[in-house]
Amino acid sequence: MRVTEPGRINAAFRGQLGNFKLDAELSLPATGVTAIFGPSGCGKTTVARCIAGLQRMTDGFCAVDGEIWQDKHSFRPVHRRPIGYVFQEASLFPHLSVRRNLLFGAPKPAGAQIVFDEVVELLGLAALLDRSPHKLSGGERQRVAIGRAMLSQPKLLLMDEPLAALDRVTRNEILPFLERVHERLSLPVFYISHDMTEIERFADHLVLMEQGRVVGSGPLHSLHPMLPAEGHDRHGDCSPRRKSVGNPTRMTSMPIDFHDIDPNRVAAILYRSQDDVDTLLADFAETLVRSGERIGGVVQRNIKDGGGCQVGMKAIDLMCGREISICQPLGSGAMACKLDAAGLAEAAVAVSRAIVANVDLVVINKFSKQEAAGEGLRAELADAIAAGIPVLTAVPEKCLDAWNDFTGGIGTSLLCERSAIEGWWQDLSSRMRRARAARLPAEAPAALLANHHVG
Repeated sequence: MRVTEPGRINAAFRGQLGNFKLDAELSLPATGVTAIFGPSGCGKTTVARCIAGLQRMTDGFCAVDGEIWQDKHSFRPVHRRPIGYVFQEASLFPHLSVRRNLLFGAPKPAGAQIVFDEVVELLGLAALLDRSPHKLSGGERQRVAIGRAMLSQPKLLLMDEPLAALDRVTRNEILPFLERVHERLSLPVFYISHDMTEIERFADHLVLMEQGRVVGSGPLHSLHPMLPAEGHDRHGDCSPRRKSVGNPTRMTSMPIDFHDIDPNRVAAILYRSQDDVDTLLADFAETLVRSGERIGGVVQRNIKDGGGCQVGMKAIDLMCGREISICQPLGSGAMACKLDAAGLAEAAVAVSRAIVANVDLVVINKFSKQEAAGEGLRAELADAIAAGIPVLTAVPEKCLDAWNDFTGGIGTSLLCERSAIEGWWQDLSSRMRRARAARLPAEAPAALLANHHVG
């Protein structure tokens, strides 16, 4: 329903992603918890990404509480949509305490509808505030991630299978906290889950999806006759989740116009086959992370044997420091040094998290053959650029024409040298800091500037 209604969320998304066709229309209350349920690959996460602005369909409409976020004339990028996004994995910043993770990206407290102390009390985080993320259990990490999303002062909270990576005992520990959030706050929540028992505990409204279409929508109790019976398939996604990332049939053109993007915020390291750009980019990015910079994205390192021969590769999620093993056996102990489908899926999620967190710099290891052909991390790279976040990647000389076609010729080309990359970042980051300082009130106390990231 392509209308704007106060107190309602109206959305319609139609388009093709490879072989997958989405044709979904929603009209939902902008209150309570709306659960989205359906079999694997039915389009649940795609709808959530469209609402968040992470996925742009050629034909899309989205209005929240009477405010248009997208129609045929306009598209509000992800960083301008007041959404808190909670992913399956917490992805906390390892170098920040729980307190600083919670405050990461939070606006100034003046006028905040959701206050720090209330979130800490609701989620039972008081005893954890001074801990490091590596000292938390899986359930504690996810509670911190939920709190961080809430403190961003969203108008809508999107939770994409937030308990799927946890064991049953830990899930049961977190569910009471989610119920408390539901009872105490008026914040509307979209909750995606493959487990109907979770949904039945606290959802108010239910959307049933199948093959890219909405086949049912209404109050939870009214749709019970359409749900699987107990003992049958009440776990709509019991098979491994399918991702479009890495699928050779995905879109080859990006419906995003970069004409209004600051070209200084997009940098490509041009390299030749003999250059070790992987090590160069990984060393640079990880140095920034260790220094406390707000960096996200993915870099990779080559794995070599004792004789110096390359035998594999690992990818690193810069936001959480987690390694993604992505080597493919080729026989005789050799490994293919490229991202496989599983590695691409995890890397895509890592980049999407960084965009939602509005980090200061997104690093994506390469724009190479896969991205040039419309695959790989091309869509995530486009999302980061469209969000206005500075982006650093590496482009082989043979893919330079494809890169220029992709970006429309915007951006800065860097030599494959550490000094060139550092010089670009020092100049850009200093200008960003000056711009932020100019936006802050002159009387802002030093403590506020130290504890809150603005922008």
